[in-house]
Amino acid sequence: PVMENQPAMTKTNPEVAHTPEQARPDRSRRDYGWVFDLIMILVLAAAALLRFSGIDWASEQYLHPDERFLVNVETALTTVSSFGEYWDTANSPLNPHNRGYTFFVYGTLPIFLVRYAAEWLGQTGYTEIMVIGRQLSAIADLFVVLLVYLTAARLFDRRVGLAAGAFSAFTVLQIQLSHFFAVDTYLTLFTMLSVYIAVLLATEESPEEGAFFKPWLFVLFGVALGMAVSSKVNTAPVAIVLPLAVFVRISRLKRADWIDAAWQAAGYIVLAAVVSLITFRVFQPYAFSGPGFFGIIPNERWMDNLSELLNQASGDFDWPPSIQWARRPIWFSFQNMVLWGMGLPMAVMAWGGFLAAGWQMITGRWRTFFVIFVWTALYFGWQSLAFNPTMRYQIPVYPTLAVFAGWAVISLCDW
Repeated sequence: PVMENQPAMTKTNPEVAHTPEQARPDRSRRDYGWVFDLIMILVLAAAALLRFSGIDWASEQYLHPDERFLVNVETALTTVSSFGEYWDTANSPLNPHNRGYTFFVYGTLPIFLVRYAAEWLGQTGYTEIMVIGRQLSAIADLFVVLLVYLTAARLFDRRVGLAAGAFSAFTVLQIQLSHFFAVDTYLTLFTMLSVYIAVLLATEESPEEGAFFKPWLFVLFGVALGMAVSSKVNTAPVAIVLPLAVFVRISRLKRADWIDAAWQAAGYIVLAAVVSLITFRVFQPYAFSGPGFFGIIPNERWMDNLSELLNQASGDFDWPPSIQWARRPIWFSFQNMVLWGMGLPMAVMAWGGFLAAGWQMITGRWRTFFVIFVWTALYFGWQSLAFNPTMRYQIPVYPTLAVFAGWAVISLCDW
């Protein structure tokens, strides 16, 4: 169901020979795709049960410091009365800086979503906003599970998609973060959406002669990227998956078309960049000075907040929460991910699949894995080398590691 747009297996195209769909040509699963979709619905139902159970935990003790801070901010904000007020950085009631919170480095998109949902439901009390924030966080992570299924199914088949989706549904860290009103699940959702769109782009067929790409995929990627950065700025590196996907797509073309396709891709990448900046302008309006939409000079207070955050995260400031990260080994983040974030069974499959995918890339089957492999390696390496290698800071690569885990399980079953 997902490799139907791939070229037939030939001596010059050995990659397709390894696809699960073509490993057993005597029994096609094309007619049974709805079965996997139905089972995936049941997996999503189980994932929802795990994420929404005990959503009001802690008996209003507010034990998570980030969550407590965000609830404080939310209760101080009020909705705007006009679009003009929304863009007015210095006076907007949605700007935390104008409500006494002079240090605010989170993305404003999740904050806006929760505040307007609370207004719409008429539940703007302190505990009510906290619960709504947790519920929306859980919903965001359910979409992450769905995107894992779709991504794995696109790259391999629905069997791999189902296995990957199940791994994501039962991942410990994802379930835990779904019980907090924080920005982690939102940034993971939009990051994974960006990866999924890049996978679509890498595996698409030319819409018509001379048109090597579908421009709407670049537009969607720009929107997803802008929303990810509007949730947290450290998701910006996911932009790298777009040129990676373009590279894979061009490599599948005839050599004579490479130059024309590269020029076309360059124009569309610029389009995606413009769309992402516009999206960021809309959902993170107070990163700019305003007062109107075209007041796009960076907001000095916001820039100062980011600079201070960078100093805190790097250990340059003698900041109490940073003391715990002193002299942590380079494998500290990996160790916590394996033992606690995933647990040994999933971690063995995820990292085993990741290493096996690396070997497949070396031996010739590189296109299938290229986008998710490079993204996972780069982001995981970056966060592992950081001064504060917090386990939850690795959450953007948990979904792609679930894809590797699903592929590893199905490959072992076939073997």
